[in-house]
Order: sequence, then structure tokens, then C-alpha cells
Amino acid sequence: MKFKYIIVVIAGLAICSSSCKKNLVETPYSSLSSSEVFNSETGLKEATLGIYQNYTNAYFTTWYRFCLNESGHQYSTAAFYGDAFCTDQNGFVGTPQSMVAGEADQIWAQDYAGVARANTVIGNATKAVSDTSIVNKYIAEARFLRAFAYFDLVRLFGGVPIIDQQITSLSQTNLIYGKRASVQDTYNFIVADLLYAASELPDTRSATDAGRVTAGTAKALLGKVYLTMAGKPLGQTAYYQKAVDVLKQVVGGAGEAKYNFGLLNNIADVYSITNKKNAEVVLAFSFFYSSSNTSANLNPFFSLPNGYTSGDEQTFFGLTYAFYQLYEGKDKRRDLTMISRYKTVHTGNNANEGDSIIYNPTRLRYIDTNNHAIFASQAINSGIAFGKYDRTARPAGSPPWGYSTDLIMMRFSDVVLCLAEAEIETGNLSDALLLINRVRARAGASPYTDADNMEARVRLERKLELMGDYTTVFDIRRWGTLQNEIAGMSASQVFSGVKGTYNTKYELYPIPQAEINTNPNLTQNPGY
Repeated sequence: MKFKYIIVVIAGLAICSSSCKKNLVETPYSSLSSSEVFNSETGLKEATLGIYQNYTNAYFTTWYRFCLNESGHQYSTAAFYGDAFCTDQNGFVGTPQSMVAGEADQIWAQDYAGVARANTVIGNATKAVSDTSIVNKYIAEARFLRAFAYFDLVRLFGGVPIIDQQITSLSQTNLIYGKRASVQDTYNFIVADLLYAASELPDTRSATDAGRVTAGTAKALLGKVYLTMAGKPLGQTAYYQKAVDVLKQVVGGAGEAKYNFGLLNNIADVYSITNKKNAEVVLAFSFFYSSSNTSANLNPFFSLPNGYTSGDEQTFFGLTYAFYQLYEGKDKRRDLTMISRYKTVHTGNNANEGDSIIYNPTRLRYIDTNNHAIFASQAINSGIAFGKYDRTARPAGSPPWGYSTDLIMMRFSDVVLCLAEAEIETGNLSDALLLINRVRARAGASPYTDADNMEARVRLERKLELMGDYTTVFDIRRWGTLQNEIAGMSASQVFSGVKGTYNTKYELYPIPQAEINTNPNLTQNPGY
């Protein structure tokens, strides 16, 4: 369904979208006062849905999020149009100045806009509804989405300013010019929000509210938060058991039935635009392209190989052939994740409509098998194009951001593998083996028959299953394996041709310089 939402203007100020003054004013979609919006459950619901909308209102930001989460490791590389907006990550050369107008500052602003919208709902919910059993569900929903934003921020940037209430006046300088909280305090804030959400949210949603978070969503994300806290940089290993305890409430027959979670039989169906909000989608933000809503998802345009569906794709992200080889030939995930061969639907780039285009790992190029010419650019080393999207052509006449592909931030297979990893770290290898083999069985991959090398196995399985699902870089950071990832790269997979070297600063992205320039209390991450 398509949600209706509104954005509220409070006390003459639009909702705060960042910790700094320059982002205080967000262009409102509606100029309603607090009293006009929060005077009924209808207004409260629409304001709550506006928090979700925050993650779908800027199509380039969706691509920036992909770059920050999925590039800069030993299997990521450019594609035949280059590596737009992923250069800093793939080459490990990013600076606050080079990223100021790109990925980091946009994600920072988007996440803090989500925080601001959540705080507005939390601060005004009781004005709209007096029944606490109803109002608490809305507050829980807002607190979940606030926790999601801070979980994103802390993994990207480290400790960040915590804005825990609505900003209604420029006099609230302690919030507008907030200092960075510690990583520990940031996580404590996230956990508190998720515990509240898990206790107050409904177990399921009606068909008309499909896609809104539930108690199961909160428990799934809480388990991943605990797993992250157990790893680097906090290294608090007691949280592995906490992760097991909460994730077991959602994984398994009873929990999956209670919260309507599960693995689909065909993994490709998870991404189908005709099968949105399916049982494997734990958390997603929806895009709907139409003639009246032309701002949809840009990511397929920058990922699918040129000529695959619409003919004008600009392919900027690739995966190496070495990653392709990690899959068994019968593993269904390989050809979903990477498109190594296809027939082009248009004439151009040294090919004719209908020609077969195949990736050549020796030449690091796509080749037209009809005329043996290099397809697209001859100058750029290309990886294999990423393909984990619905592969339907976007509507005729639509812009590059005209794809109705949802932004899926957490799948149930991610939850299953989080539990498997936590079980391994707490010594329950046999239980972890069953969980890993469950994911492999759905993919058609061979099962593991023993419990050897389980830590390495679950880490590999997360890459095979979840590559491109906005978790790869975060996994690498919490495992503490970034130095190995960089060592495993080659100069040929870096667009500039110059391989970066490891530096501890790469464990975090730089705080956007524009934010530091505006907020005198905001400090930069070490090394930048």
C-alpha cells in the first residue's frame, strides 16, 4: 500500500533535520501547526508514517547509502561506467572535503531528519490520543525508527550527538549544538528505544498497514544491535548471549508464526515488486513510482548492467570474479547477486539489440559474443554487475529513479544468520550449523556436514547471502577484519588504479565537514 503522511511545522520551525543549525529548517510538505495535526489518531498516524517517508524522499541518498554500506572491501569494484560516488570507499582515499557534498553528509542529514520526525511524534502523541494503550504503540513505532537512525549513525561515524526530544526553539542550543556522545552511550540509547518498542508494538499488522514495524521487527533489530555491541569497537562479549536470547524469540516455528516471518522458497521472490512486504522482509522503506510520484528508487539504474531491462542503465558498482567463484555453481544466489551474462535490449555500446553480453574475467570486461567487441567502455576495469533487484523494466518514459524497488534494510535470512553467529560465539555449534544449513538449503547450496571452522563459515555465509543488503561494511567493522579486506584488494579493482593501504581511521567514516563547520561542539574522527 502507499502510505499517506504529513510533516508538521511546530512553533514556526520546520522539524529539525540535523544536530546543526543549518539543517534546522526542512522544506515541509504541509504547513500544519502541532494543534492541527495532533488532534486525532488520524493526524498522529500520518505524522508517524512521515518518519518512514524520510528514507524515500531523496533518491540519490539511497545510492549514497548503498555506497557507504557495500563498497570498500576486497570484493567490491567499479563497473563499466566507473564507480560513481564509491571512489572514496573503494580506494580508501576519502576526506571530509571530498565527501562533503556526497555520501556521508547526505546520510547524516537523512538519519537526523528521521530522528527529528520521530521526536515530534513522541513529543506530541498524547495530544492526539488519550488512550495510553493506543498512544504507546505510536510512541513505540517512533522510538524504533529513532533507534534505527542512531544504529546507522553509530556504525558509520561512531558516537554522535543524541537528540532525545523535539526541537521547537532556536534557544535549545544544548540540542542544536550537541556534543558527541560516547559509542557506549549511543548504544545504550538505541537499546532503550528498542526494548520499549519490543514491549509496546503489536505482533503483526493488518494488510492495510503492512510494512509498519512490529514487536518482531524490534526484537530482530535488537538482536543485531547486541551482536554488534559484542564485536568491535565495544567488544562486550556478554552481548552474544543477549543476542541469542532475543533472536530465539523470533527465529523458529513459534516465533516465526507469531510475527509472520520466514524464508521464502525462492530468494528472488524477496525482491519482486509484485511481492512486497513478504515474510522475509523484516524492515523496508517503500518506493512507488507513478505519474504523480516520480521520485522513486535510483539504485537499480546504477547497478543493473547497461541494456539489461531499460537500455539506459549506468552501471557503477561491480563485484569481482573472485567473489563469483565463492559460490557453488548450483547456488541460486550467485546469478541473483551478479549478472554475468544477458542479452542487451538496445543497440549501442558496440552491441546490437539481442546480442549476448558475457563477462570475461581475464579481460575484466563485458564482451559481445556476436562481434567479440568490448561492451561499453574499453578503458575501465569492470567487475560483474550487481543484480539483486526486481528485474522488470521501469515504466516507459520514467526517469532513472523510476524504479518501484523497495529499500530493504533487513531480511529474515539476516536475522537467522545473526542468531547462528551468536550461537557460535556462545559455544552452541550444533544449533548454529542447523541455522546456516537452513539458509544454504534455500539457496540450493550443499549443506555443511560437520561443525568445523564455524566462525569462518558464518562470516562467509553472510557475504554470500547478504552482499548488497546494506550490511557488508558493518559486518567487516564489527569483525575487525577491515585490514584483511584491504590487503585482499588489488589495484585492478580500484577505479583510480591505486590501491589504498589500511589506516585505523577507515574503521569509521569522517564526520561531514559541513556539520563541524556549523557546530563548534562537534569533533572529527581521528585521522581525518
